[in-house]
Amino acid sequence: MAEIYHDEDANLSIIQSKKVAIIGYGSQGHAHALNLRDSGVDVVVGLRPGSKSIAKAEEAGIKVASVPDSVKGADVVMILAPDQYQRTIWTEDIEPNIKEDAAIFFAHGFNIHFGYIKPAAGHDICMVAPKGPGHTVRRTYEEGRGVPVLVCVEQDASGQALDLALSYAAAIGGARAGAIKTSFREETETDLFGEQAVLCGGVTQLIEYGFETLTEAGYQPEMAYFEVLHEMKLIVDLINEGGLTKQRWSISDTAEYGDYVSGPRVITPNVKDNMKGVLDDIQSGAFAKRFIEDQNEGGPEFHRLRDEHAAAPIEKVGQEIRKMFAWNTENLDTDYTEGSAAR
Repeated sequence: MAEIYHDEDANLSIIQSKKVAIIGYGSQGHAHALNLRDSGVDVVVGLRPGSKSIAKAEEAGIKVASVPDSVKGADVVMILAPDQYQRTIWTEDIEPNIKEDAAIFFAHGFNIHFGYIKPAAGHDICMVAPKGPGHTVRRTYEEGRGVPVLVCVEQDASGQALDLALSYAAAIGGARAGAIKTSFREETETDLFGEQAVLCGGVTQLIEYGFETLTEAGYQPEMAYFEVLHEMKLIVDLINEGGLTKQRWSISDTAEYGDYVSGPRVITPNVKDNMKGVLDDIQSGAFAKRFIEDQNEGGPEFHRLRDEHAAAPIEKVGQEIRKMFAWNTENLDTDYTEGSAAR
């Protein structure tokens, strides 16, 4: 069983005695910065000149500086920029300016585990990774609750790296819910696998195939959309609340019976074999290499795939269907092809 720490296992005064630089002010960056500040921590946000986030951070009362200036006096540097940009920011802005004994924190192990960032031996290298989006991390903190976090240490130069990570976890509210001890390798490889094989790649491909199967059989696209995509939220919410058992308890007997007898016909054992192939590519570094090499060229494969999937028939049908939902009108004009909300 995993080791799980809570507030009583963490010494908040440790992080309160440090100067913390948060690199990035996106989904996670704003939540970490605000929660740390409200926990009595001296925080500065490091942003590149011209960043649209500068005004947002300053309006929230957070100190802002350039990335080099933000890290010069920092005892802890949390890097929350997107994976593909971290190594450049590290090489150009952080490594030349960081204190020799400053701790380096991440919320995902990609660049450390695959060797794209290699700090010197004098640094603690830690991870505090909330298992939820930044707005949830912030909202639950303000409510006196928290989002569970993963914590781990890759390099313990000070001999107290885990204590520092737990203190940071408590300051952002994560230890209220629970801080689960893991490793950079385990977090990185399971996170990438979950995204690719189930949560993102697996689910989206299953939805698209379901839509194509129904429309190719002559059913109306609108009906197909409702049955294979719209109702997905209901099912996922039930699973999130009480696992697969609650989901099956909540649906009709007809749906539950179909789950048991037809699910294995669609998701056959060869799918598990394919998943093992995906995991092999993650563990070997082949996926990371493909992603970074594509990003180095400006992301031609990435952008081609984004455009292809955005143009899929199910997306066009969905745009019209969602106009029927009065509660969803605030999102109707959003352009989702320009970048990730996680930035």
